[in-house]
Amino acid sequence: MMVRDIAAIGDKLELRRLNLDNTTSGRSKVYVSQLLDHIDNDKAIIAMPIEKGHIIPLSVGEKYTVSFFTSKGLYQCNAIIINRYKNKKIYILEVQFISDIVKNQRRQFFRLNCLVDILYHVITKEEKVLENKINNTTYIDETEKAKDDENLEALKKSWYEGTIIDLSGGGARFISNRIQEPGEDIILSISLSMNAENKKIPAKIIASAKMLNRAGFYENRVQFTDIKKEDREALIKFIFAEDRRQRKREKGLD
Repeated sequence: MMVRDIAAIGDKLELRRLNLDNTTSGRSKVYVSQLLDHIDNDKAIIAMPIEKGHIIPLSVGEKYTVSFFTSKGLYQCNAIIINRYKNKKIYILEVQFISDIVKNQRRQFFRLNCLVDILYHVITKEEKVLENKINNTTYIDETEKAKDDENLEALKKSWYEGTIIDLSGGGARFISNRIQEPGEDIILSISLSMNAENKKIPAKIIASAKMLNRAGFYENRVQFTDIKKEDREALIKFIFAEDRRQRKREKGLD
């Protein structure tokens, strides 16, 4: 299986520098790039990474692990930089793949650093119990049913403000002024376009910790759960569109 059989032109890439023993560490710097063209079965042209508007000139001869974020999933292989140059204002790297490409099951989605305001609702145990009762009870007294419905609606009206700081098709990190408990189920309300209704995305709190550099605020990490296929597709589309917009702004094209 060749890279050209898996990765399409325009797919996002992440590069991590290989150590002398051809391994990477958790502290390895991650560089974001994009596949620009295939040369042949074991060579390709990719964009030189850009950070905060500055070109990162990776050196010829350096070896990297390359992660390909494709429509078929996440794939990885090792590569060596064999050339770098500028073509029509685009800074380019030529790479040669030096290992087989393999599918990586650990992470399936490109992660975007961003600032997106959200609202989120914490699903309490009381709400779960009441919703379960309504869904599994044959009410004889309609007054009781109306009261339970009213109480459930009241519980669902509590929403809190937050700001997403990174986002992927599988989860997110967001900041809020509330600490949450790992394992809590929440609903994220997020706007993915100007005129569309906010998406309501179910998620679970994975971790919540006090921010050291911002008093009174907490960083929460969540994993999306039971997300609809069309909502995930809309989310991924938004992420790639926002990534393109950020890249244009860094290059001064906006």
